[in-house]
Amino acid sequence: MGIDIYARWKDQTPKQKKKQITGFSVEHGNVGYLREAYRGEHFATRYLCREAFGKGSEAKISAKLLRERLPRALEVVEQRERTIYKQTDQKQIDKVKQSFVDFVELCERKEKETGEPCTIVANY
Repeated sequence: MGIDIYARWKDQTPKQKKKQITGFSVEHGNVGYLREAYRGEHFATRYLCREAFGKGSEAKISAKLLRERLPRALEVVEQRERTIYKQTDQKQIDKVKQSFVDFVELCERKEKETGEPCTIVANY
């Protein structure tokens, strides 16, 4: 089981949505998808996108707020990779962290393009 996070934006095309179906990849933030295993504690996705957890499982979250939360989310990613997954390869850890950076950057671009914050959908 896991946590799947999807960014949705105004005028998102079916092709863009299809790219978000990645087979549970942890490296596809660039298409608006984040994945985290549902085990352990301190979830980076729950920290970054906390408003999307709960009733309705979605919320509009401003890119500014995502950007403000990103540094702490990256700390949580690193902590999880090292303690839960026993990952010691910094390159592999950095790939997962980059996915979170890419996700936030995509949300920033889409908000600038559309004038509206992305809707963040959490499936868990």
